Amino acid sequence: MNLLNDSLGREFHEFHVTTTTVSNEWRDGEMGEGIADQGIAHEDPCNLWPPNRRWYMVAVAGTSLSLISLITNLLIARVLLSAKRGHFFFLGLLAVADSFISSMYGPVIAMDIIKERLGSVWLSQVYLWYVGPMLALCHTTMTLSCFLIILATLERLLITQKAMCLPSFRRHRAAWAIFMGCMALLLKGPMYFEIELQKNPYNCTGTAEFVAGMTDIVQTFVYGAVFKFYIRNLATVFIPFIVLAYMNFRIVRTLQKQRHSAEMFRFACSEHKKKVRSATRLLVFIVCSYLIANVLNLVITAWEYISPESTQSEEYYDIYEIMTDIVSVLFIFTCATRLFVYCSCNKEIRDMVKLYLCGLTAGDKPSKKRYTVSNSQRSTNASGTPFDRVAVAVARRLVLEPGSKDEQSPLHSVVYANSHVAKNASQI
Repeated sequence: MNLLNDSLGREFHEFHVTTTTVSNEWRDGEMGEGIADQGIAHEDPCNLWPPNRRWYMVAVAGTSLSLISLITNLLIARVLLSAKRGHFFFLGLLAVADSFISSMYGPVIAMDIIKERLGSVWLSQVYLWYVGPMLALCHTTMTLSCFLIILATLERLLITQKAMCLPSFRRHRAAWAIFMGCMALLLKGPMYFEIELQKNPYNCTGTAEFVAGMTDIVQTFVYGAVFKFYIRNLATVFIPFIVLAYMNFRIVRTLQKQRHSAEMFRFACSEHKKKVRSATRLLVFIVCSYLIANVLNLVITAWEYISPESTQSEEYYDIYEIMTDIVSVLFIFTCATRLFVYCSCNKEIRDMVKLYLCGLTAGDKPSKKRYTVSNSQRSTNASGTPFDRVAVAVARRLVLEPGSKDEQSPLHSVVYANSHVAKNASQI
């Protein structure tokens, strides 16, 4: 296992890859971190037969969820990435990223267990040949997904706060997405240069003859300790978690205040405001699901930093392995349930998905519908703006008081005129 020693800022030790290698890498992106030394976790270092628990959890359940996630996220991307749905731009890009990650789960994660289950030497060699570059690409995309959620949450926070910089932020959505893509590539792209194919030091044969090892660059203090362990973990695990939790809290508090004000003055909610609040609730739910799915990842990362030796001990290794497997499957489960979350939380997306599944195309002419306004809506609109309705309500109370008999006053005229307009509107 690659650990950081005390004398060189916890510099990485020599490690040996076991069946938990890629599953741990899928979780935290640190090839070699959280990987058991075969001499500690296994009596026979050449026996890589995966336990039944990992087979059913990671290979069977995880692969099934990845297929569902691939289909649903492709549907989401097709629906949201249209010229008329600019306000769902970041969520559309998130669906594209999730589609790619879901398509890579089987070849990168499940294949690590399948090749050992089948005992295929050629499949193992092919897997070790492509796993390094694909792992770096997958983690770059996973980091981009996290950054896209941050951008979508930031836009929603600006909307709820009615910030002055909101129009400028919307005009530069694509630039922000490209910037976050470059940041993700800068943080996780170097993983491509960290992994190389090495011969198993235990002189094993068959599927265990070669393992994925670390290059010399990882052994340096500046890259291995400062950048790889501290900067990368802070920028991709801890800081996004804290930022999303804070912005989510601000959005929820703002929605609560707006709802309280609307209930206090009995303001009617326009259709536009309903869509804004629906989209806000949707994003709040997305952020909450992300935070819940990454709480365990946060705990494991902190555990590896505080006591890395205990993660590989005989007493705690099974717990550590189960937790890393759960995080891997939980990430795919979150991606697979996005369509359900979108449709249940946002009526606009639900209607768009229905139209697409029913075979309607962008060139179809919508049927002409006759919209009618209810009597209560006419009565409400007759009073003007919400502030006008408040003023009329106060005036009506003063007019209807027992001691008020001056029917020629301007106050009486305003109240009776408003009542007359409302009565005529109800008869239309």
